[in-house]
Amino acid sequence: MEQPTIDFKALYQQMKQRLKHVRRLRRLVRCLICIIYPTALFWFAFCLFGGFLIDRSDYETSVATGQYVMIGFVIFCVLHYVFMKSLNALNKQENDMMNHMVSQMFPLAQYTPSGGIDVRELSASRLFSSSSVSHSSISATGYGRVDIPVGEQYMTIIDVGITSVSQKDFSVWNFFEPLYQYLVRPILGSRIESTMHSFRGMFGYCRMSRTFKGYVMLLPDHLENKVGYLAQTIQGFKRKNGAKFVHLEDPEFEQLFVVYADDEVEARMILTPSMMRQLTQLRQYFKRDLMLSFSGNTFYYASDTLDGFLRPGRKSLSNEHLLEQLYREIDFCRTVEKELK
Repeated sequence: MEQPTIDFKALYQQMKQRLKHVRRLRRLVRCLICIIYPTALFWFAFCLFGGFLIDRSDYETSVATGQYVMIGFVIFCVLHYVFMKSLNALNKQENDMMNHMVSQMFPLAQYTPSGGIDVRELSASRLFSSSSVSHSSISATGYGRVDIPVGEQYMTIIDVGITSVSQKDFSVWNFFEPLYQYLVRPILGSRIESTMHSFRGMFGYCRMSRTFKGYVMLLPDHLENKVGYLAQTIQGFKRKNGAKFVHLEDPEFEQLFVVYADDEVEARMILTPSMMRQLTQLRQYFKRDLMLSFSGNTFYYASDTLDGFLRPGRKSLSNEHLLEQLYREIDFCRTVEKELK
């Protein structure tokens, strides 16, 4: 694998002060989340049961309780205002930082902070839907987009949040699920906006100079056995498209990926020994799951990143290694495109 010529340490030193400011804003937002959301949860409980408790108390206690509730409500409104201002400031700072990072590492790239996503591309990848025709069960939100020229084409990488909107049978859990999702998960989650999604992370695609026959999907070797939305998508894809498991003669590759295809010959033409070595190296460097698919003339890939993909210093803001990781993730599609040629 080619080593990048960018001086990541110098780039980090150049951005160090701005990164410290982002870190302080993140701490402030996290502290406010830990105050506001439990307060909102308490208010919800009070609305349900407070009237019953007040009716059982005497007049003086009822009046005092009402006064305390009003004071608490005013404090909550002030804190919520500060929270929204801090969150907006954090988003602006992160977008500015990402714009600078991308322009330094990929001078020809175009970064769009609020870049949208075509749900048809998500559906065509079949990584989030078992059918390439119907995409009514997918709702997606883009949190940033990078477009980079690759030969005569462009590759697109998006920080996306995907939510399944399939119908569910009524149950007690489905009744309380919105309460958990919008009031409890933000306290525990890495990023407040990620808590509403079943998938948050990187989704990329690139048009190739060749057209693939059939469809090939590469999944983490453990994903099929997981219980959840993605596992159900995989099972649905296998049923609807007649995909078959493809065994390849690379033990190291098969420790990381499971391959499904409706044309085994085409899968072997794509996944050459050289390509499997490249994908193995890239997966080991990423240190997290990768999902890939080849369909028509397009290569698709996705990776789950709960704390956001196009966000500077997602896990830490204290060293330059995260800049190098971001470079590898964005450059991933170019690496695969060169190998396919």
